[in-house]
Amino acid sequence: MKWIFGLLSIGFLFTACDNELVVTDKWKDIPIVWGFVSKADTAIYIRVEKAYLDPTTSALDIARIPDSLYYEDAVVKLRRVSTNQEYTLHRVDGTNEGYPREDGVFAEVPNYLYKIKENQVNLMVGEKYEFILDRNDQTDEVTAETIILPKPVIRVPSLGASLNFKTNVTFTFMWNEMDDAGLFDIQMRFNYLEKSPATSNIYVAKSVKWTIAHSLLDNDYKMDGVEFYNSVAANIDVDPTATRLFESIDIIIWCGGKELKDYIQVALANDGITSTQDFPEYTNLSEGKGLFTSRNFSDNMDYSLNSQSLDSLKNGSITEDLNFQ
Repeated sequence: MKWIFGLLSIGFLFTACDNELVVTDKWKDIPIVWGFVSKADTAIYIRVEKAYLDPTTSALDIARIPDSLYYEDAVVKLRRVSTNQEYTLHRVDGTNEGYPREDGVFAEVPNYLYKIKENQVNLMVGEKYEFILDRNDQTDEVTAETIILPKPVIRVPSLGASLNFKTNVTFTFMWNEMDDAGLFDIQMRFNYLEKSPATSNIYVAKSVKWTIAHSLLDNDYKMDGVEFYNSVAANIDVDPTATRLFESIDIIIWCGGKELKDYIQVALANDGITSTQDFPEYTNLSEGKGLFTSRNFSDNMDYSLNSQSLDSLKNGSITEDLNFQ
């Protein structure tokens, strides 16, 4: 017995290993939903697919058949719980929306997603929204709920501060507590100017971005200041012909709903040397598998470096070969 399904940006292949299992029930589709809703997005996209069970046909063969992935007559809605107002999403091809499906196990064309513009819904921070899937086949609706998250508010470092990264000295990030958020990521964007023969010796704006920490459960994070210089060196190539000037740093805080935290924690609990071959069973859907949750982020821009950190960037052993002036 083999069954398979696809999600928005990742695919999971499940193969049952018990060759003696006898399937006697009627065939039943298994709805799969992968949706993140955010007040920060201009449009909401939700992938709705179906898993399929076939005791005789290879899942790898079925995965190439679009009719086996998508519901033909499904209706997908969002409902604001406090007012019962419903909003119907319409089906689009993700490839035409700029979200092509990677080549792989699943059929790449068509690449259906359900879409609605955020200004048509006007998601309200702190409000509970329900996902509704009506398969139009006399089966029960599939539902899930999440609370719309606000943007995280950074507390440390304060906005516009001059940052000081010192080796063996702790640098702290902190943001507001968020009751409805489950986990957080921190990213840094390093902005600089670069000129070289490749740019006709004219300064051009560049930036690199990296993740400092991910899946944090608390609203703060501490790192050794040397990690900043290591990350700069890891993300910018050495080029003896290039001259560079530091411009600014942006700190990006992401938050994800409690549903996402539970999803990840269940997955991690099944990872490692004690793991099984069974996929974790967490889902917040009333039926099927997948995840419906909220996320948001704040992009905190235009931090500078103090004179000591600028000197370390230019002359320190970790980054001196990058030719910052």
